[in-house]
Amino acid sequence: MQTSVLLVAVLMGFSFWVASALPLPYATSSTLLIPIAFATLLTGFLVLVSRRKAITQVIGYLTLENGIFIFGQTLIQEIPFVVELGILLDVLVGVFVMGIAIHHISEEFDHIDTDLLSTLRD
Repeated sequence: MQTSVLLVAVLMGFSFWVASALPLPYATSSTLLIPIAFATLLTGFLVLVSRRKAITQVIGYLTLENGIFIFGQTLIQEIPFVVELGILLDVLVGVFVMGIAIHHISEEFDHIDTDLLSTLRD
């Protein structure tokens, strides 16, 4: 737990460093938008890779997707309303599909620890 917090702090510093060197096509409304987007993206990737239970991996995936969305917001000045609704629907469907998959996995098996998948045999 303490190692993860330390890694997130290092990733946060790295995201501020990358954001300071990143040229953008136009000025953003906030100077913290790019570092927050990178930090969210990297934190989601860390949670996705480092956790064993499927539910925390889903949370990591959603955090990673939110980081990508925040970064995408900085690259375009205006998003049409229909595109925003499409993105919202995509996220909503993704959450429901992952929830259903985790529910079926937890019904089928006694646990959802992905570390035990390495012991599967044909």
